[in-house]
Amino acid sequence: MYDLSNADIPERLSKEAILEKASQEEIMRYYIGVDFTVNKAFRSPLRKDQVPSFVVYALSNGELRFKDFNGAQGSCFDLVMIMYKASFVEALEIINRDFNLKLNGSSGNTSYQRQYKEYKPDKIEYHKKLLQFKPQLFTEKDKEYWGSYKITSQTLEKYNVFSAKYIFLDKNLILRYNNYNPIYCYKFDNNVKVYRPFANKGEYKWMSNVTKDNIQGYDALDFSRDTLIVTKSLKDVMCLHEMGFSSIAPQAEGNRNQYEAIDNIAMHFDNIVILFDNDDTGIKGAENLKEYLSMSSKVIFIENIDNVKDISDHVKLHGLDISRNLVNNLINEQNMESSNS
Repeated sequence: MYDLSNADIPERLSKEAILEKASQEEIMRYYIGVDFTVNKAFRSPLRKDQVPSFVVYALSNGELRFKDFNGAQGSCFDLVMIMYKASFVEALEIINRDFNLKLNGSSGNTSYQRQYKEYKPDKIEYHKKLLQFKPQLFTEKDKEYWGSYKITSQTLEKYNVFSAKYIFLDKNLILRYNNYNPIYCYKFDNNVKVYRPFANKGEYKWMSNVTKDNIQGYDALDFSRDTLIVTKSLKDVMCLHEMGFSSIAPQAEGNRNQYEAIDNIAMHFDNIVILFDNDDTGIKGAENLKEYLSMSSKVIFIENIDNVKDISDHVKLHGLDISRNLVNNLINEQNMESSNS
């Protein structure tokens, strides 16, 4: 007989096991995706809702419930069932997956996707809004997230990246940090870009009131180097910084409004390399930027293997040394092609 008395055996997947590891309110907040106050109506996350008509409330026994005035109501588990058109058991599996609870008894299916018509807020012109945040010290979750990309706390500070406890839009609280849906803010002078890496599209994944003059990475740029890499995100910029490269990024790969600013910066370097995502948007954006720049530039891409299409994902999978060697090799290959042509 094997002695299993000290074995680390995962708990069986059940409603009770889930609630021992995550509270009803945490589950509600994660899937609703925006901040709310218990017993106060807000816009429904299940449909387009002009008038606040969705409420989360507590029963006398402590159970947390939701009610949408279109008829939907129930527990946090019912909410997940509605959002994913899932059975009760499937809802348990979804929560187990999303909260990384590692409970035993799951079917192993991790491909569940939201099936309901996802509510998306009306388009907001954030540049006309007052976007503010309350910073907090980096949590263990934050350190784990950025550390997976080999980005240190010193680099986050250098590039003005903050963990945000609250987000305010025109002085109204709209988002609150939690460990399952953290919030990060990139600060550009008086402007802010909000990033929620685990939020779904349409759930305030990105918010920004930055202008065309706010080039990502510019304030920390090392002009002493010969080569400038223009990449597609601040996360990529920071990964390249950890490897020893000078790098900047537009606010988006297709943002032509920032080409002039990038061109002015590029003139201070001997060599220009464009490293955008290896997808249709990135390839087209790289072609357009290369055509615009006054200086001759080289375009390189990370080979799209294992769903890795940018340098930060490559670092996460392979580490800094291998990624640094890859970038150097890609640049050298382009230099050889140029010299032979």
